[in-house]
Amino acid sequence: DTFDTFDTSGGGEVTIFKPLKKIFSGFISWEITKRQKFILMSFFLTVVLITTQTVGENLRYQTIGFLAISAAFLAIFALWGELSGIKYFLLLLLPVYFVAGASLFYFLLPVRWLTRLPFAFLFGISVYLLMLTANIYNVAAIRTIALLRAAHAVGLLFSLVSTFFLANVLFSLHLPFYLVSGGSILITLPIYLVGLWSYELEDFLSRKVFVYTVVFTFVTAQIALVLSFWPIAPINGALLLATIMYVLLGLARLDFEGRLKSRVVWEHVVVAFVVFVIILMTTRWGG
Repeated sequence: DTFDTFDTSGGGEVTIFKPLKKIFSGFISWEITKRQKFILMSFFLTVVLITTQTVGENLRYQTIGFLAISAAFLAIFALWGELSGIKYFLLLLLPVYFVAGASLFYFLLPVRWLTRLPFAFLFGISVYLLMLTANIYNVAAIRTIALLRAAHAVGLLFSLVSTFFLANVLFSLHLPFYLVSGGSILITLPIYLVGLWSYELEDFLSRKVFVYTVVFTFVTAQIALVLSFWPIAPINGALLLATIMYVLLGLARLDFEGRLKSRVVWEHVVVAFVVFVIILMTTRWGG
């Protein structure tokens, strides 16, 4: 092997390159685990999020777009090897929506490192947990694993958080009613789609998932339309939409599992009613 040795004038061989080959071979054959990929992805996105603090206002939306696109490509990189079919699309939606929502919400926070650094820290941990959840969905679509129930709980949590972040920004813009309703569709339809699909984990979208997604999105958009006429605080509007999503996805999961009971339905309705009453009481109806 010419990389290991070289010929001398006496016909002998000197193996001076063998240590170099060992180092080089170890470098090119080095592979990182999925968990390490998730950590690198979380670290990179967190660093970019923190640097947006120093970016001018005219570049903030471009930076958020860069974060969202980076989240999509990094998610593909981290999950590569077992992605197939519709998972190429669905498993990317929640990470992208969460990163975009958290980035937009980041700019609504007070301009203080004391506030934004803890948020960025939680953001990094959240991205890591979200990728673990996506990986569980990815594997569970192929074979049964014990962590699926926990993944459903975490997936629901990040669906609600993503909706809350994005809806809070939507209501903060004080847009006309038709744009609020349209914006709520753009926010909730993909999140409903991922959440409902995760209850089946098929290589295709079933009719049931499609119908439920359309109905749930329509209901949420109608509520957002009504809220657009209210003098409601953006955070309250976002909280109500997230609550509606919690109720609908929670009931849908029980229905998919064949465990939907009237008692559970009423429990979810009570939760939504309590949140609605609190928001109603905290809304300033006067001038």
